[in-house]
Amino acid sequence: MPQPAQRYKVLERIAAGGMAEVFRAESAGLEGFKKLVAIKRVLPHLAEKKQFIGMFLDEARVGAHLSHSNCVQVFDIGVGDNTYFIVMEFVDGSDLKGVIEHRKTLGQPIPVEEACLITVRICEGLAYAHELVDGRGQSLHIVHRDMSPPNVLLTRFGEVKIVDFGLAKANSQLEKSEPGIIKGKFSYLSPEAAQGLPVDARTDVFAVGIILWEMLAGRRLFLGESDLETVRLVQRAEIPPLREFNPKIPAELERVLQKGLAADPGKRYQTAREFGRDLNQILFHIGRAVSSFDVSQLVLPIWRERQRKKKDKVDKGAIIGSLIDEALFEFSSLERDSQGNKSTVGAVPVSLGSFEDVHNWGDEMSNEPPAVREAGPMSYEAGNLAALEDETPPPRMSGSPSRFSLATGLAAPTAPKPSEPPDLANELEAEPQLRKSKGNMIGIVVLLVAAAAAAGAWFGGLVPHH
Repeated sequence: MPQPAQRYKVLERIAAGGMAEVFRAESAGLEGFKKLVAIKRVLPHLAEKKQFIGMFLDEARVGAHLSHSNCVQVFDIGVGDNTYFIVMEFVDGSDLKGVIEHRKTLGQPIPVEEACLITVRICEGLAYAHELVDGRGQSLHIVHRDMSPPNVLLTRFGEVKIVDFGLAKANSQLEKSEPGIIKGKFSYLSPEAAQGLPVDARTDVFAVGIILWEMLAGRRLFLGESDLETVRLVQRAEIPPLREFNPKIPAELERVLQKGLAADPGKRYQTAREFGRDLNQILFHIGRAVSSFDVSQLVLPIWRERQRKKKDKVDKGAIIGSLIDEALFEFSSLERDSQGNKSTVGAVPVSLGSFEDVHNWGDEMSNEPPAVREAGPMSYEAGNLAALEDETPPPRMSGSPSRFSLATGLAAPTAPKPSEPPDLANELEAEPQLRKSKGNMIGIVVLLVAAAAAAGAWFGGLVPHH
């Protein structure tokens, strides 16, 4: 009897970092049903780090309960090939960081109306998350805590979506913050977060204010020569007059932004809803109609350039490489039938249990892969799962994720972030006890695929004939 097809078919890797990688994939269903999804996968060597996996599951647990047009939706979470992955909505476009950088190359900040509309949409998504309640009507007290341009995704149709609640603080969170430890990108912290104080929804409001200020000014607001200097700039929260950098800013908009960026949380907008409403009023008074169609015009040049580069890579090496990647990155199942044989139906789903009660997570994680179960105490310093926006890690001064101790005033050591994702074939060789048999099979598959691709390239004319 033929084996059924994989549940998720990986099409390409679209982002990679030192902790996780993201793939564009296809979710297969009955009667030929297919849907594009994004799969965020923990790198195999980190699947043994229980603190990191706990943080990864936090992201999935919070994301699975968010259902809003301005939040990236999480569909599934599973475990396969001794590592965890999250299946989420695929956003075809660019992150806000890419849009801001593209406008810089043009020497133009984002237009005032489009910047305000993007910020209103962010506030709508945050207001939904902040106000979310459980089945008993009790607030879940969700705070994103890592609002920054890479975590705002814009589709090529002009939709705005918040992604990565990996650092989110909620009543149900497994990984609790340690006192005096700062989590998140330093340049987008609130003053209270930079001082290691408790945070609430107003922290996200401040971060959104920073994002809007930077969109309008075309430059960074808080950026020192080191992480420590950046944190001190945030703590002082000295906001330069925006119209010094962009004279087109209405005075009323600058007043609204100053309130959103108030150093004292008590003088700041108390909710994202209030901030968004006032920005919407500014849009009404400006008078120029703006919509998702206008936002899409900011994204399309970036999207088209990416499509052009992808097309240029369609040569002999790219064809062979993509076929090998497909063989290596198939997400095989860890399900076993009644005889104990491995199945290939799909990925084993991870039970997230009750959203309100996290005390049984230790028991739930007893079903994790042997490599995870057998791991002892971990010293890995958890970082931000969203650090995937660059193939090459940015310098520390750019606000890259880290952990900062107020007790010492120094950044705690973090696991080094490689400039390139680890080679999976090498990882398989490094884990002979876990993957010996599977490594042999994949090696054979890779050789067969490479040979077939080379033959196809020869006969298809991609390789010059002498």
